[in-house]
Amino acid sequence: MYRNNFLTNNRSYYNDTSLLLHLTTHHGYLAKYVLYSFSGENFENRIKLNWPKPFPNNNEDVPLLFQVDEDGSGFDIMGSVVSINGILCLRGFYGGKVKLILWNPTTNEFKFVPSSPDIFEPYRWYVKAYYQLVGYDRVKDDYKVIQFTTCTPHDLHESAVSFSEIYSLRTNSWRKIGIDMPRSCIRNDKVYMDGVYHWWDKSETHTDLVSFDFSSKSSFTTPVPSYIDDNSDHSIKVCRHLVILNGYISLILKYTETSTFHISILGELGVKESWTKLFVVGPLPCLEYPVGAGKKGKILFRRKDHELVWFDINTGIIDEIGITTSERCNILYHKESILPIG
Repeated sequence: MYRNNFLTNNRSYYNDTSLLLHLTTHHGYLAKYVLYSFSGENFENRIKLNWPKPFPNNNEDVPLLFQVDEDGSGFDIMGSVVSINGILCLRGFYGGKVKLILWNPTTNEFKFVPSSPDIFEPYRWYVKAYYQLVGYDRVKDDYKVIQFTTCTPHDLHESAVSFSEIYSLRTNSWRKIGIDMPRSCIRNDKVYMDGVYHWWDKSETHTDLVSFDFSSKSSFTTPVPSYIDDNSDHSIKVCRHLVILNGYISLILKYTETSTFHISILGELGVKESWTKLFVVGPLPCLEYPVGAGKKGKILFRRKDHELVWFDINTGIIDEIGITTSERCNILYHKESILPIG
């Protein structure tokens, strides 16, 4: 009954949303990013989106490390698996420097995120912002970006400096904050929902779900029971994937030897006992790994032949979408907004 209710319940989380598919391919040192939009009840309608062009193309005197050309070299999408208030946070390179850009695909409006005033002089320091979290502060009605930065001096006699800072769209400025995050949030296996970021923090003996609330700027953990995810048995090869499935935080475990997928959902944050294993799918040896989840129990997989396919938990049917990729890809939900950024 619980499983049937889970599959048939129409969550408001998905109302008026389309699905964006972000594909990455590499050509030498440069990356090319392509963005598709899927819409319709079963995401049957597909169009390729044009990236914004915030950088001038006609200034030959300015050295460009990365640029948006006619076929769309594109941008990396930072942070979350959902657009926030219709806005995506993009990362590109201009003049050898990393630039963050807020972009509304509906109106094609974009806004540069200013550089942090606390970043050290690049000619003396090697500066690396090694991860960013993008989210929404419900209390202050504010779009925010949290960045963790390490400045390593070229002079070996000086010490490296690390700090965290937060950007506020309301004030259009950065400020330092005292947040110590587990380095595990660097991984791509992260999800975002309702103003809270979630990712894995794994040790040799256990797995915890770490959650960060943008409103309170605090983090907390939800342990995963051993019967859901037993890290102690290293003889069993298991691949773990975190997704939002039908509006719930879900853990998909792929057991490589048996080609089966175990799917569990979290009922309540912070409550270990609220994890429930709902599905054991397979064996399906043709499926390589899940990219993300759609509506009504559909999960996007990359097949072993690199074809992207929908797998329907309800029917067990696999449908191709006509896209092949051999490199990184991810999906995110997007709700259109005609409001100006900020």
